[in-house]
Amino acid sequence: MLKKISHVFLALLVTVTSMGMTVSKHYCGSTYDSFSIYSTPESCCEGPCDQCHNETMTIKIKDDFSISSFDFNFTLVANLLPVEIQRFHTEIPEMTSSFIISRHTPPPLTVQRVLSNLQTFRL
Repeated sequence: MLKKISHVFLALLVTVTSMGMTVSKHYCGSTYDSFSIYSTPESCCEGPCDQCHNETMTIKIKDDFSISSFDFNFTLVANLLPVEIQRFHTEIPEMTSSFIISRHTPPPLTVQRVLSNLQTFRL
C-alpha cells in the first residue's frame, strides 16, 4: 500500500514540476505577508501602496528527460581488468577420464510436443 502511494506521489510530483507552477509572494515593505499558487496574492493594503510589492516565481523542470550523450571512462576499466581477471583466475584440474556420463533428466514434455509425436505428417 505504501509503495502504491509513493508511486502516485512521485508521478504527481513529476507531472506538476514538468508542467510548471507559478508561486506569487506578497511583501509589505520588507516583511513577507502572503503567498498564492496560480493566482495573485491578496494585498495587505486597501488601495495602492508604494511599500507593497509582489514577487512571482515559476517552478518548472526544463529538461526533456532524454540522454543526449553518453560518456564512459575506459581508463578505469583498463586499470581494473587485470585485478578482476586475477580475482577469478582458478586452475582447472585435469580430467582423469575423458568419458563423462551426464545424470540429469530431460525436461518434461509439453502438450504441443506430445501432440506432434502422435500426429502423422504427409508430404
